[in-house]
Amino acid sequence: MSRTMQRPSARVEASRSEVAEPSSTPSVVSLSAPKRKRPSWVLAGMLLVGLSALMAAWVFNATSETMSVMVAARDISPGEVVDSSDLRVVEMGRTDGLRAIQPSQQDLIIGRAARGPIPAGTVLNTDLFSEKGKVIPPGFVVVGASVEAGAAPTSGLSAGDQVDLLGVVKGTSAAPADAAVASVLGSGTVWSVERVGSGSTSTKLWVSVLVPADVQAAVAQAASDGRLRLTLVGADG
Repeated sequence: MSRTMQRPSARVEASRSEVAEPSSTPSVVSLSAPKRKRPSWVLAGMLLVGLSALMAAWVFNATSETMSVMVAARDISPGEVVDSSDLRVVEMGRTDGLRAIQPSQQDLIIGRAARGPIPAGTVLNTDLFSEKGKVIPPGFVVVGASVEAGAAPTSGLSAGDQVDLLGVVKGTSAAPADAAVASVLGSGTVWSVERVGSGSTSTKLWVSVLVPADVQAAVAQAASDGRLRLTLVGADG
């Protein structure tokens, strides 16, 4: 019996070769788009953040509820000429109607003389000062006194008002005929008026008056004894 040997075809050989040889590892393909660094965009973002911060700071300062004003750096006496060393700048809350010298306006008062006593820390305005050399005329002095509301003619007494100064002498008994007697000590011009104490309930006033030098002793004594009274004088005296 004859046996015929057949040679495998090329296709069969190729199939066997594919089975015998392990397949190579497939390559991984990214489905996302490649990322590209954009340094110009990063720089632009940083600049934008910086500008936003500066703008916010500017808006805050522009809408701030504070203001810079000039105050007395020390106690200033009547007639004393002020210079820049007598002033300092403070920040305070904005208040409607506040009359105050701002730092850019300090030339309005530098070189001028104080019209009355100005305690340290007082918010300054132009009404507190007068021209140098025209503050206290020769032969006159400024005297001050703390007076009750009833000793002043009005609570609206202000610098420049003309007044008579009276010295009240109280009687020694309660008899009607022994009532208090007042004598005119002299005439003067109100130099400055300040409310003594804090709060709106305070009734005492500190009044400084420009008077002739020859009556200052009598006025000062009456003020010290609590006997000083002020009366307003009309424009014609």
